[in-house]
Amino acid sequence: MRRIVIAAATAGLFVVSHVHAADMRMPVKAAPVMVAAAPDWSGFYLGLFAGYGWGRAEATAPYDSGTGFFYNFLGSGYAFDANGFFGGGTVGYNIQSGAIVYGLEGEVGYLGLKGSAIEPNDLPASADTTTRFKSDVYGAIYGRLGVAAGAALFYGKGGVAFLNAKASTVDPCAGTPGCGTTTLNMAGDKLMVGWSAGGGFEWMFAPGWSAKAEYAYFDFGKVDVAGTSSVPGEFYRQSVDVTAHTAKVGINYRWGAPLAARY
Repeated sequence: MRRIVIAAATAGLFVVSHVHAADMRMPVKAAPVMVAAAPDWSGFYLGLFAGYGWGRAEATAPYDSGTGFFYNFLGSGYAFDANGFFGGGTVGYNIQSGAIVYGLEGEVGYLGLKGSAIEPNDLPASADTTTRFKSDVYGAIYGRLGVAAGAALFYGKGGVAFLNAKASTVDPCAGTPGCGTTTLNMAGDKLMVGWSAGGGFEWMFAPGWSAKAEYAYFDFGKVDVAGTSSVPGEFYRQSVDVTAHTAKVGINYRWGAPLAARY
């Protein structure tokens, strides 16, 4: 009888122990939580852009310092629009520290400002002295400073700008009643050097790739124009100051820190 009781107690203890062990849970390490990808704007980048430029040329009246006379009756300055296509390429380098993004950027391309105006100081009936301006190759070197908000970058920029330009003022005195006999032929060309400032918005739509929209203002300084009239000994000079507003869109490809998930 004692053996039966001991065996039954032993069996019961085994069952209870087995059930208790089955109810116990082994600790399991939680899976890492993936945080949303963090765009990094650091690194070198190349890009292309296209847009339009709205320029303004402000000319002084042709003046002969030797005689002290203006070519036409009055000496008022005058201005005219010079607009055209704007496009080219970009290269730059960014450094990102927290939300702040800063770096250098260079661009080179075509800024086709073109315009003309009749010099207004002659008599209306015989006004045919025409000033023309046109430009082609341009370049700029900027410092950039911006604030990143995820895949968005808001930035400002400023630096030095260059523009290859030509200007001329000509009085052909042909086919205009009352023009007289005096003609004028003035010309000038120059690599203009000035400054530029602007800002824009850039969006990183894929790892390494971003699209941008940007405005920039240019003050290129002046190009000097000079030449002679048909009167022996006369030599006239004038200057043409050029500014421009530009708007463009573009796309950049960047080599830098990868767009990677953090754990």
